[in-house]
Amino acid sequence: MDQQNQNQSGAEPTAPRHMPTAEEIARAEAEAVAAMQRGEAPVKAAAPQADAAPESPAQEAAPSGFVPYVDDVPEPEVIADADDEDDDEYIPSEWEKRIDALSPQQWKLFQIIGGAGVGIAAIAALFFTGEELATYGLIVAALLALLLPRYLERAWRRKLTVAKRAMLIAMVIGLAVMFVVTGMRTGFSFTGGN
Repeated sequence: MDQQNQNQSGAEPTAPRHMPTAEEIARAEAEAVAAMQRGEAPVKAAAPQADAAPESPAQEAAPSGFVPYVDDVPEPEVIADADDEDDDEYIPSEWEKRIDALSPQQWKLFQIIGGAGVGIAAIAALFFTGEELATYGLIVAALLALLLPRYLERAWRRKLTVAKRAMLIAMVIGLAVMFVVTGMRTGFSFTGGN
């Protein structure tokens, strides 16, 4: 809008400012880096338009040796540790090799069997421990249901979604069976008083 106002008022438009090319920028950066490595203050290149006014007060206040952007600074050498094991090739465990040898149907069947077994073991830990060991039974059930699948997923580097679903289904069925068994023992009278 300022240009339109200047053109409408009859004032001369300002000449377009010279935009440096990528080659000019790279050359200036290389010269600045070389001067800095020699311990000299880098020489500010003369602007193509000597009579052009500075664009902002920040440019006026900038010191003459200021280089705003330098890509050619050599990076420090990184010394690798002798015990750094990140570069080693991954070697699968015996269990991973066995799992890889299974067909998808076999792997799904083993997940179902294992998940159901863990679910039944968790329910057994809840109900078959005595009153004295009920807290420990709860801890064992939580470890079996929550931490064991996560650990196996990380150890085997495979998702165990089918096993988790089988475990959940086995736990629901186990709870229903225990509800019926307990109900049959008490005549389905679940109140504490006699």
